[in-house]
Amino acid sequence: MTEFLQLGLNCLVLSANYILLALGLTLIFGILRVLNFAHGTFYICGAYVVYALVQWAGFHYFTAALTAMIVIGGLGIFVEAAVLYPLSEKVKVASLGAILGVSMILEGTLAFIFKGEDVTIGSYFKGILTIRGATLSRERLMVVLLCGLIVIGLYVWIRRTRQGIAIRALAENPRVAALQGIHIRFMRFLVMGVASFLAAAAGAIVTPLFYINPYMGGGIIFKALLIVAVGGMGSIEGSILAGLLIGVVETIGVTYLGPVAEVVSFLIVIAVFLFRPQGLLGVEYEFH
Repeated sequence: MTEFLQLGLNCLVLSANYILLALGLTLIFGILRVLNFAHGTFYICGAYVVYALVQWAGFHYFTAALTAMIVIGGLGIFVEAAVLYPLSEKVKVASLGAILGVSMILEGTLAFIFKGEDVTIGSYFKGILTIRGATLSRERLMVVLLCGLIVIGLYVWIRRTRQGIAIRALAENPRVAALQGIHIRFMRFLVMGVASFLAAAAGAIVTPLFYINPYMGGGIIFKALLIVAVGGMGSIEGSILAGLLIGVVETIGVTYLGPVAEVVSFLIVIAVFLFRPQGLLGVEYEFH
């Protein structure tokens, strides 16, 4: 029982982080029709903003995390306004190349400022909670709780608010959405800001748990792209389901199989694509 509860908590921690990352990518693809390769770098930038504010400026962790989300959300809007929107009518390769350039610039800047070293802020939720004899980390429970609240808030916003309805209409058919009076440019800025906010949130939430370095973004974005593809490009529910699936498989795999866990994850990804190429909950998408 003890081992089961601890393993379940570890599964939820990894899955929650994957889900936050994948949801941001899903929003960007659904509206902008661009694979944001800088998303992993935004994740690391969020983590480093938290580190800098806590260690250098003496901020409390929660204040630093909220500040990081706002700052990186603003950075995302700036990238959309300065880079992606001007290229929106050009060939898709131009947008992909530009966003890769942004990612490399940000990564290089982080490496220069922080000397490329692994850093951490240490634990902010010290202590343990005992449930039926199982010893659970308060820190990991807090990560799951925070990620869960953000995901629920995003889902309600997408499904229940006017802006969320406009985003779904825009994802379905931008031309029809424009004819109905939806401000396309504003919605693009909003989506990029929210997606970047989510990436920073994922980075900020796990900063007390792990060491971070400027070069983590590449591996992060690769895994997030896989999750988005498995869930179905543009599907919010698919990203949640795929993030949960991959997180559980990887955690159980690492616990019982060690390095072979990565192989198991990719076998599952291949199996999904063989039997359902559009992803678990995906639909056919037209690039407009």
